[in-house]
Amino acid sequence: MKINNLTLKQEAFCQAYIRLGDKSAAYREAYSCSKMKSETVHVKANELSKVGKVSVRIIELQSVVADIADKEFKITSEEMLHHLNILRKARIDEYVEYFEYDFPITTTTGSGKNKVVSTIIEKRTELRLKTFDKLTEDQLKAIEGIKQTKYGIEIKLHGKEWSMEKINKHIGFYEKDNEQKNKVEISSPEERDARIAALKAKLKD
Repeated sequence: MKINNLTLKQEAFCQAYIRLGDKSAAYREAYSCSKMKSETVHVKANELSKVGKVSVRIIELQSVVADIADKEFKITSEEMLHHLNILRKARIDEYVEYFEYDFPITTTTGSGKNKVVSTIIEKRTELRLKTFDKLTEDQLKAIEGIKQTKYGIEIKLHGKEWSMEKINKHIGFYEKDNEQKNKVEISSPEERDARIAALKAKLKD
């Protein structure tokens, strides 16, 4: 059985790639790879993605995703890249501050009637997380998770490598894949449709 001139597994690969953004992971989801080495899966995934009709289908699905994002979420490539850039630039030192406090130290000397208890106040500092009202909107966006531990509050920022990977994959709003050798720029829906049509025509030659 075929869908859009693709086998069911090829279509499943295309759908998974759009959803996961990783060719190897998409290949594992669509095909049986339990006995394959990671290197083998990587090679096969790349080879499959370069098959003409598979490549065309991926572009079609990417176009659908871009259209949905534009219509439903009103998001542009610039907005997406701006958000990813916020995550990339986030620094953990911007979320903490030194807090100074008074620490009482009590000492006892002597005993009995000669017992003397004295207390002195020592200035101490410790590193604490800033309260949310001290964080900017961009800094709040960069927080991936917050949890309470036995040592206090722990925050986790979105990973820089993850952010950079997404930026590479979404440059031009899905028009450029991080594994492409040739830069592809599509400035309008009309140009995108023309490119898809050209690829389809090339397959028929």
